[in-house]
Amino acid sequence: MQPAENKDYSRDVILRLSPTRNTIIVEEQKPGGIATYREIDPLELYYVINQSYASNDYLDSGFLPEHCLHLSMSATEKYFVLWNPELRADVIYGDREYPNFPIPRMVFGVRVLENGKVAECSMGVVADEAPTVDAPMFFYPFSNVHSDDRVCTGNNVLPRYRKISALKNFPRYLLGLPDNDDMYDREHNRLKLSHGELLEHLKDKDPAYYYTDILVSNGKTLGDFISRR
Repeated sequence: MQPAENKDYSRDVILRLSPTRNTIIVEEQKPGGIATYREIDPLELYYVINQSYASNDYLDSGFLPEHCLHLSMSATEKYFVLWNPELRADVIYGDREYPNFPIPRMVFGVRVLENGKVAECSMGVVADEAPTVDAPMFFYPFSNVHSDDRVCTGNNVLPRYRKISALKNFPRYLLGLPDNDDMYDREHNRLKLSHGELLEHLKDKDPAYYYTDILVSNGKTLGDFISRR
């Protein structure tokens, strides 16, 4: 077949599809009635169309919250991944309160609708090191977190943020919600303690103790957590 040539895009091009052969024939009419043909793979056509897309439309992120590791967005929602710098939180379990309770290094995924309403959230435990996509992750040792890291917030109403920068407060809000034993798994801490026993055991420990004696690897990375959305 003679290769098609139409670098100035001045002539029409016809695409002939062959489902049985799983190929596409590109037919180009040249001056003088001469037709040229080229057979291409469907994947090649996809790349041509994808790479030719051009748009002058921008989606504005606004002022990002502190410690934002990642942002993906569309016209209707934004998904943030936040690195939590705090290693203490006020925790409530049943009728017991644990102020200034030690916590491991954590990341939070927050899906926010166009009106600023938090629609969904996730959280995970990450290695106590500078964040990279390859940083290892661990099972959250407490409760109310699904296997895919989504948080079950029960009947609690998730907040609405008029300013996206205020999302920096979301980790503290989420960790401060009353906790129970839903989805608690003893296998997610090395000592295999019950939820209540684990809280009592940890209340006077340093946050670094999680990494030496408590946390169990879940085989995932921070990159996996980010792409979970």
